[in-house]
Amino acid sequence: MTLSKRATEGHGWKVWSCWRPRTGYAVGGDLCYAYSVKDKLFIAVVDVLGHGEEAYRSAEGLYKILEEHKEDLLVVYSNIERAAAQARGCALFLGTLSGSTLSYIMVGNIRGWVIEDKKGLEALLGQPGVVGGRRLIPVVRDIKTGDSSRIIVCSDGIRRSFVPGRDSGHLLECDGMHVAVRILEEYGIPEDDASVLVGRRCS
Repeated sequence: MTLSKRATEGHGWKVWSCWRPRTGYAVGGDLCYAYSVKDKLFIAVVDVLGHGEEAYRSAEGLYKILEEHKEDLLVVYSNIERAAAQARGCALFLGTLSGSTLSYIMVGNIRGWVIEDKKGLEALLGQPGVVGGRRLIPVVRDIKTGDSSRIIVCSDGIRRSFVPGRDSGHLLECDGMHVAVRILEEYGIPEDDASVLVGRRCS
């Protein structure tokens, strides 16, 4: 199994992510990405439909779009949607972090949460569909975060039984990469590609 990892920080946030293909496959269609641009930190979790080489080739095309480091959330979404329509569609979380604000688009069977010490757990709201399938009007949502907020986003390769804090509250106090890898190891579904992104506000 190939485990990929990535760590990025900027604009008051640190972000860690890891992803791996389905068991028995060298590559897959899940990926995570983060980049800093001007006044915000972009974060993405992508889950291309299917598995193996074909899903990986589609994911590579979406990765190249993220590498362009565009500054506008809707522009990045539109570029991903256009590319996905010509290959395989995907489930997608695409967001920006800037100080106390998380702005995001979430389509398909991606799950995410914001964890606050005082407010507790807030599930991120998404919309049904497949990016690159029937054309969608993306809904951009904004959430205000606190000084010690944490974010977790995962693909459907992570079991539905995983909910931050239910049986895994102890993990949230660990190093961010450790948290991401442990979630993947403990809750990842062997028959599916899987990815996890963890963010922590650091100012």
